[in-house]
Amino acid sequence: MQEHTLQPAYVLHVRRFRETSLVVELLGASQGRCAALAKGALGSRRAWGNQLQPFTPLLLAWRGRGELPLLTACETAAPAHRLNDRALYCGLYVNELILRLCERDDPHSGLFPTYVGCIDALASVSPENAALEPVLRAFELDLLDELGLGMQLRLDQDGEPIDPGRRYDYLPDQGAVLLRDARGGFSGGTLLGLADGGLEGPEQRREARTLMRRVLDVHLGGRALKSRELFQ
Repeated sequence: MQEHTLQPAYVLHVRRFRETSLVVELLGASQGRCAALAKGALGSRRAWGNQLQPFTPLLLAWRGRGELPLLTACETAAPAHRLNDRALYCGLYVNELILRLCERDDPHSGLFPTYVGCIDALASVSPENAALEPVLRAFELDLLDELGLGMQLRLDQDGEPIDPGRRYDYLPDQGAVLLRDARGGFSGGTLLGLADGGLEGPEQRREARTLMRRVLDVHLGGRALKSRELFQ
């Protein structure tokens, strides 16, 4: 980022640094995941602490190179998204996924609009699981695509079209594997529903949640997500 040039960004996580400063993990429109030091953000002269909050559209500028440049300007671009109840937990989960899976300063040009769309959707849908889960599944798939880890959900490992009436296992390094037994695994309808963003009924939503958790856990290297604990 050029010095003093305001850029759209969202806060992913904040931690205190010394008495009046903050280390801010960010998702920038052109920088991808990055971080900055908000020096004196909690002090009386530069009270940015109330602005540097997750789910608030911001315009930020910072200067310096290296792992932790200095934040030099902070403005709110629009009111904060109002995430309530389970939608808030979902937002924290989305932020944690980005922090765990994305490297700093790797732009991932499509990630910022995908994130904004996800947060907009979480703020507008019903807080019931049935409404929230398709939003999360769509974000998870888009994030994996951005990272070059996209899932093939329309064809099985042999290149055959997924049959909605058959059942499949899914191996992250191979894709969908047709099961001869009609039990276990995931229905072809669930795989196609994930691909199309049209999961139907609680069983497909449950299977999709289980499948995405299995795939993401592989890419997370077995590291637990703190945000998942909130759902429990």
